[in-house]
Amino acid sequence: MTTKLTLALDGSVVKRAKKYARDKNLCLSKLVEFFFLSLTSKATDKSMAISPITAGLVGMVKTGNIKDKEVLTSALIKKYQ
Repeated sequence: MTTKLTLALDGSVVKRAKKYARDKNLCLSKLVEFFFLSLTSKATDKSMAISPITAGLVGMVKTGNIKDKEVLTSALIKKYQ
């Protein structure tokens, strides 16, 4: 469920936050949601051991039966050849 929230912030902060969100290909609302989520998560919560943005990317790429180490090795070889 989505809830609307009104905030009063310094204009220059909003401008910089919008640029940051745009550079990260996020909407400002999602950026604020990630920030609140990171503030309110328990330090012992293993699902929050990585940033919310990173956690949201988990599982997006299908590698089939290839192991993570093999994918990393292949990417590094391509990068440094």
